[in-house]
Amino acid sequence: MEGFKQYQGKKVFISLKNHRVYSGVIKEVLDQKNGLVFISIIDKFGNNVTFATGELISIQEEKE
Repeated sequence: MEGFKQYQGKKVFISLKNHRVYSGVIKEVLDQKNGLVFISIIDKFGNNVTFATGELISIQEEKE
């Protein structure tokens, strides 16, 4: 979980198992303490998007 915390507040590009891709800023990394970790982002369109880390294929920090 600590690995995902390093991205909090940073602009990232994310690819998920359901073939969706997102670009945006990570708002929150929430550890449910039961094995589930959720990431919430504000995508490039200003939408809130939340997904479980188990759905991640890749996450990359975008340099400005």
